This record gives sequence, structure tokens and C-alpha cells, in this order.
Amino acid sequence: MAINLRKSFKIGKNTRINFSKNGGVGISTGIKGFRISKNRYGVRFTLGGKGVYYTKWFTKKKKKKKNKKIKQDEIIKNVKEEEIVDPETDFERIPSDDEKALLLYLGSHEKNYPLYGLLITLLCLICYLLFKKEFLNYLLVTVNASLLGYYLFHSKMNAYIFKFNRSILLFNKDKLDKTYNLLKKCLVLRPSSEKALILMIFTTFKLEKYDEALAYVKQFKKDNELLEVMYFIKGYANAFLGKYNEGIEAIEKVYSEEDDIRFAKFKILGDCHLGLGNLDKAISWYEELPVRERNMDDDIVEYKYALGKALLLKGNKKRAFTYLSKVYDYQVDYKDVKALMQEI
Repeated sequence: MAINLRKSFKIGKNTRINFSKNGGVGISTGIKGFRISKNRYGVRFTLGGKGVYYTKWFTKKKKKKKNKKIKQDEIIKNVKEEEIVDPETDFERIPSDDEKALLLYLGSHEKNYPLYGLLITLLCLICYLLFKKEFLNYLLVTVNASLLGYYLFHSKMNAYIFKFNRSILLFNKDKLDKTYNLLKKCLVLRPSSEKALILMIFTTFKLEKYDEALAYVKQFKKDNELLEVMYFIKGYANAFLGKYNEGIEAIEKVYSEEDDIRFAKFKILGDCHLGLGNLDKAISWYEELPVRERNMDDDIVEYKYALGKALLLKGNKKRAFTYLSKVYDYQVDYKDVKALMQEI
């Protein structure tokens, strides 16, 4: 019998260190609806809530060895190994375009190289001045100090880096309103900043400013290829705003086969078709969800409710009762389930 040891220790308000036999030592941090976890297998990013989640594994691609043929028995062995899926250790290979977002996902800060250069130069000049007190050395120190002061107080680059790094810190502390205000200033200073745009998309999405999130996705698209998570955000936001055709077009570009992402995709497609009045298509997408699960949780409740309501609108009260009654038993005040049960 396989033994899987797993321990978790909280080291901050939103951060934990995890120890497991398979994953080794890992760390996870984030806020409700936005979380990053990392171990020796890669990085996992999760975004969403209320029954619709986007989750993704990131890892660096392995370099292919040249002039080496893979034997047939090795291929069969690899296929057998891939059939065993462990959500804690298995992850999906990703396009290189998505890897550009890894630094942001991990909360890395912008490096202020001009400031570092000026500081190091000034330090070296001061040290040299202590040994040789000449007029030229005094002049060089004065000039360098003046350049440093000008850069600190008048440079747009320094202002952008300071505000952006501050916005990452605030985002990780779930202070989204302050993050939003800082990022707006960042985008005034550098409108085409890739990192600032990505973080602004996540921030507006978390603040449920869906119109703005879509506008920033459009702005990002002018100079960059959209990441898969951005198609997810576009699909979710458009569905919420009642732009169902746009929602379908966007969410269909999410191709991952991970269960969490597939279920999120099916849910959004069902919601969009329901909004368009295509009840048969909505029901068919909802039926792709794990609606037959007996163990109830918040996600399963959301899925059963969606299918039950669509069936009721279709006029199939018997099947609608099957799903809505489970929701009613689990949480009697869930949305309008009480009214729907009375109608049945």
C-alpha cells in the first residue's frame, strides 16, 4: 500500500509551506479566488470562484536530445505512465507564450537597474575619493549624486517601477482597490507595459469590473498574443455581461483538458446558450459537468442548480426536480432554489 505523507504549515496570513512525499517541499500563497502554488514539479495558478475555476500547471519545457531515436517499448512505457493521473504531481506542458507570465504569477518585482547602477557608481566614487581627495573626484561625486537625485524624483521609469512593485505587494495582500489605483498610474506612465496590463486584467476581474477587464484584454492584444487565461476571463466576463456570442467565441479558445478548466468551459458555454435561449445546447453542456456526483460541495451545487433550472425552463419538471431537490437539501436558501421547488 502506497503511503503519502503530507504536512502543511502556515507562515503568514495567506501563505503556507507544504511537505509531501511526492511533491517535496512547496509553497502556496494568494487570496480568495487567486492562488499560486509551487513545488519541484512546477507552478500551479488558480483563478475564479462560484463554481467556475481556471487552474493551470506551468513548467519549463525539457530540451529534446538530438539524433536519438525513442524505442517502441519506451513509448509504450511512457504512455502507461501518463495514464496514471495525480493532480498533485501531474501537469500539462504549456506553450512558451504562457511562460512569459510566470514572473508575474510568482509575484516577482521589476528590477530598477538604472537606480542600481547609479548607486553602485556613487559608492565606488566615494570610496575612491577617500583615497584621492582631488577636485575632479569631488566633481564626479557631485555629478553622480545629482543624476541619482534627478532619477529618483523626476524619472518616469523610476516612478513606474516603484508604483508597479507596490501594486504587486498590495495585490498579494488582497488590497485590490489600492492595487487598481496604482496600476492606473502605471499605465499612464507606460501604457504598453505587459506586466502592468496582465496584473490590471486580473485586478479588474477580481473586482468584478468586467467591462474594464475586457478593455484591458483588448489593449494587451494590440502588441501581444493573448494567454489562455485571458480567453477564460473574456468568456466569463462576456457571459456575465450578457454578451453571450462573444463569450462563446472566447471560451472556445480555451483548449486545456484539465478537469477544472474543462468544467469551467462547459459551465460558461451552458450559461451563454441559456442566455441565448438555446435550451437544448445549454442542457447538453451542463450535462458534461459532474452533475451526478453524490458528494456535494459548492461547485457541485452550482452545476446541479444550473442543469436543474435549464431543465425546468425546458418543461422537464421531473428531471429538474432530481437536481434541484439535491441543491435544496444541501442549502435551502441557495439563490432562488426555494421558488423553483415551489414551482415544480
